[in-house]
Amino acid sequence: MSAFTSLDGDSIRDLVDVRDRYALLREAEREARHSYGGSMKFESRGEAEYLIRRPYASSTRKSYGRRTPETEETLRAFLAGQARVQDQISGLRQQLSDRAPVLRARGLGRVPLLAARVLRKLDEIGWLGTNLFVVGTNALFAYEAAAALRIESAMLATGDVDVLYDARRRLRVSGDVDERGLIGVLSQVDRSFSRATNKTYTAANRDGYMIDLLEPQDHRRLMRGGPGRLSDNPEDLIATSTDSCRWLLNVPKFEAIAIDERGLPVRVVALDPRAFSLQKLWIARNDPTRDPAKRRRDEEQAHLVARIAVRHLGLSFDNGALSALPLSFRTLATELDLGDAEIASDW
Repeated sequence: MSAFTSLDGDSIRDLVDVRDRYALLREAEREARHSYGGSMKFESRGEAEYLIRRPYASSTRKSYGRRTPETEETLRAFLAGQARVQDQISGLRQQLSDRAPVLRARGLGRVPLLAARVLRKLDEIGWLGTNLFVVGTNALFAYEAAAALRIESAMLATGDVDVLYDARRRLRVSGDVDERGLIGVLSQVDRSFSRATNKTYTAANRDGYMIDLLEPQDHRRLMRGGPGRLSDNPEDLIATSTDSCRWLLNVPKFEAIAIDERGLPVRVVALDPRAFSLQKLWIARNDPTRDPAKRRRDEEQAHLVARIAVRHLGLSFDNGALSALPLSFRTLATELDLGDAEIASDW
């Protein structure tokens, strides 16, 4: 029996429409931050006034010179552009809100609310898809959304979000991110988030919802030394490493727009579904310390996502995209159950 069903035509049409509008919204929000963010106004300096621009999320400032007809026109153009893009953002947000009940009624609202709020915050500050990637069960929301499928709920049940930290890239800091790092960002989403006392890589809120920070422990990471955290805050999360996530930074990433339980879109950046399948199957076969029930679901998720990757996303396990994975991972591809599909075995 299949663990997923295909969406009907009306649901697909609504999903595509929301994705398109959300893409326009994200572009307008980028324009608002980078082209019209912050402030621009005339400020007195001695006996003269100067046009000063203070960009969004920056302590720097730029002077456009003394007040003249030209600088007054510069200010008018800036304020007009700022008003235009804010009006566009408000209109698109309203359109998405208006469509949310329809998506909920069609059963498309899938991503848990707290997970969606965390992902939106990480996306807003520029960490999602650059320094942090979704791994674990929540990645399935990206795969089902991209494939226009609905995975059965039992396969999606989870009480945490696992994120993979890429420390090779310069950490981008923008907006109202403070020096508290990831724990500070999570506290902005839910003030009850704090680092667990017995797991320094885990943040938990008052309801027991957890965020785990993972990091590959490769040779370069060992040579660099020091704790794997996103800030100097001693209370920030310290990433942990597992054997199965060691090579995952070098595999392709996968991005999709999913829908949260309210019916609103959320961007998910996860691992390539083929890498997800191979990692899950490797865990099921090679981690005897893992709870047997979890190992069984790991294997079920591995076969499920492999079928979605090959049969619904048109991906192949037989190419160089997965060459960063070790042979012990890649050889497992021939053991994946794809139903009617086949995997080439010439690794």
